[in-house]
Amino acid sequence: MSDGTNGESDAGDAATGDGDASDVNTLIMEATYRALCEHGYAELSVSHIAAEFEKSKSLLYYHYDSKDDLLAGFLRFAGDHFLAMLEEAEHEADSPVDRVRALVDIYLGTELDEEMAEAQRSMIDLRAQAVAQPRFREEFTRTDRHLRERLATALADGVEAGVIDDAVEPESTATWLLSALTGAMLQRHTAEFDVVTPVRAALHGYIDTFAVGDDAGDTTGEDAGNN
Repeated sequence: MSDGTNGESDAGDAATGDGDASDVNTLIMEATYRALCEHGYAELSVSHIAAEFEKSKSLLYYHYDSKDDLLAGFLRFAGDHFLAMLEEAEHEADSPVDRVRALVDIYLGTELDEEMAEAQRSMIDLRAQAVAQPRFREEFTRTDRHLRERLATALADGVEAGVIDDAVEPESTATWLLSALTGAMLQRHTAEFDVVTPVRAALHGYIDTFAVGDDAGDTTGEDAGNN
């Protein structure tokens, strides 16, 4: 699908390796994000994305077939970015309990800069569309599954290490925690009251109830959202 000679050249570069396909895709995803933030899903068009893209519109169509195809790709890109951010936080954590706390702090930081708030609002917009868009639902399912698995692994590691009460069932607890975090993020951007402070405090308090030994009552992660 090409709408001009320049577009054919761009597509050819991407296909033959003269351009870095990974870099091109990152540029496409960044353009998609900017257009989504400005227009929202309902008003968004490929032309809006093309206006934010420094290369030709035909190159968008070389990589993606439609607006929804672009947005499904964006969801995968954004999901991978979030998982990488979480992995970095996990590496910095001193214990399995701190890994669980880190996820709470990443989801529910006490302060959000406008860029992060905009990113979260965009995800909420697309999650609402997942009701009717199977490809969006597939991407949210993939990311949620990875997040739940990370939580469950941290909890299971904590039980094995003796720093989490062995009465905790990792899979069901991980599902509950992720659902609470997702719901709080949704309300943060769609309700006119402070949901973050009480939910964040309640989740840290819940973690305290199953943390054992030196990890019990360690709420140092509560200030992470201010950094």
